[in-house]
Amino acid sequence: VSTQSTWEIKKSGSVVRSFDLMAEYPQMEEIDSFGKPIPGLEHTNVVETDYRLFRYSKFALPWLVLMLLCFVVLFGLTLWQGGFQAIKQINAGIPRDLEPWAEDNRGDGGLKRPVRNLRFAVAIGAILVPIFVALVFYINPRPAKQRNCYYFAAFILFVVVVLAVIAFCLDVGKTDDTRKCSTEPSTRLLSCESKAAYGVTVTVLDAAVAIFGLACLAMLVLWSKDDTFKSTHNTWQEQTPGLPVEDPRYIEEFGVAPAVAGTDIVHKTLVAIGLLTLFATGILLLIFSILIHEFRERVKGSEWDPINKQTQAGWPRENTRLRLSASAIGIGLCLLSFVPFPKRVYIYVLGFLFFICCVLHFVAFGLDVNDLEDTKDLQCPTGVSCRYHPYNTTTFFDFFNGILLLVYIGYEFFARHKQSTVTAQREAQEAPLEEFVPSYDAHPSYAPIMKPDPRIAGPAMRPLLGVEVIEVEHPGTGELNVTVMLVTQGGAAEEAGVRVGDVIARWDEIPITCKADFAQAVGSAPIGSTVQLQVVRQNAAGHTSVEFCKLTIRGVPA
Repeated sequence: VSTQSTWEIKKSGSVVRSFDLMAEYPQMEEIDSFGKPIPGLEHTNVVETDYRLFRYSKFALPWLVLMLLCFVVLFGLTLWQGGFQAIKQINAGIPRDLEPWAEDNRGDGGLKRPVRNLRFAVAIGAILVPIFVALVFYINPRPAKQRNCYYFAAFILFVVVVLAVIAFCLDVGKTDDTRKCSTEPSTRLLSCESKAAYGVTVTVLDAAVAIFGLACLAMLVLWSKDDTFKSTHNTWQEQTPGLPVEDPRYIEEFGVAPAVAGTDIVHKTLVAIGLLTLFATGILLLIFSILIHEFRERVKGSEWDPINKQTQAGWPRENTRLRLSASAIGIGLCLLSFVPFPKRVYIYVLGFLFFICCVLHFVAFGLDVNDLEDTKDLQCPTGVSCRYHPYNTTTFFDFFNGILLLVYIGYEFFARHKQSTVTAQREAQEAPLEEFVPSYDAHPSYAPIMKPDPRIAGPAMRPLLGVEVIEVEHPGTGELNVTVMLVTQGGAAEEAGVRVGDVIARWDEIPITCKADFAQAVGSAPIGSTVQLQVVRQNAAGHTSVEFCKLTIRGVPA
């Protein structure tokens, strides 16, 4: 017999024993209709850290993309300067170019070197500004900081537009001067081939950069000022409550201008199109400027270098092989980092391999610097100029890639080590009734007798999925998501394609918002039935995708 918190065991109307659960178990405040104590709120949910999963920072994706691009550039420079005659044959060379007309305009495709440098600056600015705006939009700072960043990008665009106009004015009357020349070694006679089409192309691209840059500048300034071009986030409203910008009565008080619905979407789309066009135009201008620069004449052989008899411009074989290996390993590791497998052991193995790749880049940097210094000590032949800037560029990327790797490893694996773990909430195991109700051992005559039901033909079955889930709290919004923490090998979940780290969003048409929803859906599913799980999958670089997994419910004896 139970009256609130007091329990009494009676026999023939007389009390055999009575006790007070609240007195014996003061931490329990309530008892359900069956007399079972209900644990307090502080005992139902346990916040713990799951160390098996690794969470990348927002810094990881843009940095991995930057490293991938730099590795590809270094790989291409190595192939270009390696002196390859076949895949397995590398010719050893001296890291310098012998140019007979380097001091003349004819030595650089017929165009003046200051104009070439100006065009390079325009192309690099047209490439970097869209990248900077995309990074700011991705990082998503507070609105005031975001607006200031866009104003800074607009200022850089203004400089790029001015330089592009200057380059256009200098190139517009010199398109016919673009040519490719060669000199006969014995007579030193010069013969040239016209490349006017390349000159026309870079002149048109100068004008295109100026036009697109001016359009992007105007859109950034105007639409950043009225806040229709910015990356929004829910936490802004949470962090700045009490600003009812949607209420017309407060518009005048807070100085907020009303916005027409959909204006921000149109403005963001137009800015994105403009910046992408500017980015593509900058890449084309850079490519054609490099092609014209490569029209410069380079010579080799004992006729031009009787002292050192330079027959090949390039690097020693050891430098080329080491640099190819380091850049190829870096490319592979960056691609593996995009694989959606957030296991900490896997990420740590990649981090160790990134460190090995970093060491290889610094070793290659040391070898290249040593060989460049030895080459500069050699006597330059008369009648030609010795140029080292292509090889200085390769040496720079050796060092720069090593620094990129060091920053990535230091920040992602050491500086934010604590933030890389996943915070999870799980329900504490409920204590059985026997822990709160005295045992029947002292009164065996009152112990209940359980008899098997003859109507049951076989053992009871319960569903089995082969998956373990936890409730993971989103660091920004505080919402709980049901996340897969363990998938049993050979189980139904693995056969359906469920992976560790997947967020279970729906069970057929039932939304899953917490672990209780998932447990109820599993418990109500008939054995042998097929359900469709909708999961949100995030890869290591931060990209998310929605996947659908068809899962067959298996049963095991209860």
